[in-house]
Amino acid sequence: MRITSLFIAIIFLHLSSFSQKASDDFSGKWKTDEGAIISISNTENGFIGKAGVKEFVVLKDVKFAEGKWTGIVNNPKKNITAQCELKLETDRIKIVANKGLFSKTIYWTK
Repeated sequence: MRITSLFIAIIFLHLSSFSQKASDDFSGKWKTDEGAIISISNTENGFIGKAGVKEFVVLKDVKFAEGKWTGIVNNPKKNITAQCELKLETDRIKIVANKGLFSKTIYWTK
């Protein structure tokens, strides 16, 4: 009985360490796999990410709802916009973009 309780407690702690929180802060400078720098800031409409000298909006409307972070990601070079889910990891952001039946996972590092 003690071993079972201990095992359940360990699993719960492990899973809770990967859960998303409303207090997650995406602010700062993040580097894409292609080497671009994205500056993310918190606004009254949620987090927004801009890139380049012309400050192209590549991430917008990032808000916490129903236990997860969601927003819109944009690739201005390919003119593609998609819904996305974000997860803040220790030193990177995992972004899963969904467009129709397709999805793509990308990572930005601090």
